[in-house]
Amino acid sequence: MNYKYLLLSVIVFVCIYSCKKNVASPVAPVSIIGKWQLIKLYSQLYNNGVLIDTVKQSKFTSSDFVEYYSDGTGYYSKFTLTGPSLSEFTYTIKGTQITEFVSVENTGIPQTITELSATNLSVHMQSLVPDPNDPTVTDTEIDDFSYTR
Repeated sequence: MNYKYLLLSVIVFVCIYSCKKNVASPVAPVSIIGKWQLIKLYSQLYNNGVLIDTVKQSKFTSSDFVEYYSDGTGYYSKFTLTGPSLSEFTYTIKGTQITEFVSVENTGIPQTITELSATNLSVHMQSLVPDPNDPTVTDTEIDDFSYTR
């Protein structure tokens, strides 16, 4: 009789122990929606694969930021001597790829999110730009932006 109770208690214990318990609550995904203060900019300019200029900047004002809205719009704010300069845009996002449109004629500026957390956002962008010394020549500009909330 004791063996029956012992066997029954072992079976109940194994059943209880084998039940899967989900104690952790699901973590909400981090979103780019909101205001992001610019804290660092690293920019490189290449002509035919040759580096011709580098800019590293880490001093910004509270007027230097980007803000993304949930409806696919946003704006950049940049400090100027006459006050903040605002540039509106629309955007689409798919995975880590953001495409920004600054006008209806614009085909979009692709950007890649390289870091996204509750407090940090880093974006990598590569684009073709006119050469500052010869507008008939096209250079490649690579920008890396770092933001914080």
